[in-house]
Amino acid sequence: MFRIISLLVSIPVVIIVATFAYRNAQPVTIDIFTSKFDFPLAGILLITLFLGGIVGYLVNFALVIRQKNKIRQLSRQNQEMLSLSEAFKMDDKRL
Repeated sequence: MFRIISLLVSIPVVIIVATFAYRNAQPVTIDIFTSKFDFPLAGILLITLFLGGIVGYLVNFALVIRQKNKIRQLSRQNQEMLSLSEAFKMDDKRL
């Protein structure tokens, strides 16, 4: 079922991207400090979209790693508290 849904979504996306690339094929001049070159507008826009996706993924990945570290730290604290709680229960039973 998931394959059918992803296929139904991906086909229109591919058609839209292809149409976009066809309609924006005119070259633009890119000036990067020391050199200039011509590249199709659609290519530049798709490259920047791709790079933006990569940057977003990396930022999200860093946040996930930070959250996992926080979960690990809190889990250790929880285990310490549980062991202290067990120790206090044992002391109460002795009294």
